[in-house]
Amino acid sequence: MKRLGFILLLLLGGISVKASYKQDTTIVEFTDRGVKKRVTVYTSSKKDFELPRNLNIDNVLKTMGVDSSERKKALVLIGQDGARQDTILLVTSDGKNIKIVARDARDQLSRRDTLRNGNNDHWSRSDRNDDRDDDNDKNYEKPKKKSGNSRFFSRTDFGFYLGLNNWANGPSTVPSLQTWGSRFIALSFQRNATLVNGKQVDLALTYGPEIAWNNFMFEDKNYIDHTNEQVEFLVANKDLSKTKLVETSLNLPVMLNFGFEEARLKIGLGGYIGYRIGTYRKLKYSDSSKKEIDRDNYGLNDFRYGLTAEIGKRRGITFFGRYDMGDLFKSGQKNVAGMQAWTIGIRL
Repeated sequence: MKRLGFILLLLLGGISVKASYKQDTTIVEFTDRGVKKRVTVYTSSKKDFELPRNLNIDNVLKTMGVDSSERKKALVLIGQDGARQDTILLVTSDGKNIKIVARDARDQLSRRDTLRNGNNDHWSRSDRNDDRDDDNDKNYEKPKKKSGNSRFFSRTDFGFYLGLNNWANGPSTVPSLQTWGSRFIALSFQRNATLVNGKQVDLALTYGPEIAWNNFMFEDKNYIDHTNEQVEFLVANKDLSKTKLVETSLNLPVMLNFGFEEARLKIGLGGYIGYRIGTYRKLKYSDSSKKEIDRDNYGLNDFRYGLTAEIGKRRGITFFGRYDMGDLFKSGQKNVAGMQAWTIGIRL
C-alpha cells in the first residue's frame, strides 16, 4: 500500500491544504512555536480534512477529529520530553475514539515498531505482538491526570473590572446619568476551586475579595444633596462641568464557573454581597477650577447584594453584568425609594 506524505513546515503555515487519506497514511510535519519542537503526526483514519491556517499541535489534532482531552494529553506528553527536540504523535482509530501515543522520534526509528501491522491497520500499542507487560515498556508514557496547569481554570487570578453604572425603578424626579461618566471600577483577587474536572466541561467555584468604586455622574446642573436625613436632587445656580456621587465598597462575589474545553468558553453565574466603606459628592464649576468634595453617606445603604454573570473566552476579554437586588438607598428615603443599581462592562 502506498504512503501519502504531506510535509508542512511552519513557513507554509498560511497555506490551506486538503488532505485525503482514505487508505494511505498521512504525515503532517511542522514546527510548533508554542512547544518549541518539531512535531510529526501520522494518521490512517479514513477521513478528509482541511488543514488549518495556523499550524500548531492543538489546531492540527482538532482538525483531525481528536477530542480535547486527548489533545491535552498530547501537549502534556510533549512538554514532559525534557531535552528531546523531536516528537512523533501516532493518531490511531480505536472504534469511535481516536487515541494518541507520544514517542520520541529517535526511539521510534530505532525500534521494530512499524506504522502498520499485518492487518494493514494503523499502528497501535495493543496490536503489537509483544508479550512484555505494559508497565515494563519504558518508551510508553501513561497519560497523567490533569495537573493544575492543564485545568481550565487557574487556581488563583487577579481581575480588573471596568464598566458603566445606571439605575432603575427611580421616580420621575430623579435626573438621568451621564453614560460614560458613570463608571464602575473594581480590583478583585479570586480563587477558583475546581469541583468537576471533566473531559469537555470543567466546573469551578470562584470567590474572593474585591474593592469597587461606583461613580454616578449626573447630567446638566443636577446634583445630589442630603438634608434633614432626606436625599434630594437640586439644580445648581451655576454651570457644572462635573457633578457626581462616588461610593466605595468591599465586595465578595461568588460564582459557579463553567469552562467548555472545545469552545474555550467560560460562563459564570452567581451573586455578590458588599459593604459600603465610603461615599462622597464631587462638584466642579465650569467657570472655576475649584472642586467641592463633601463626604457623607447620602442616604445610601451600607450593605449591597445582587446577581452577577460573566461570559468570555478562556484567555481573553470577559463581559460581565451585575444587578442589585436590594435598594440603593436606605428605607425611609421618599425621593429615591425603590431605586436599584445595575452595571455592565468588561473584565480584563
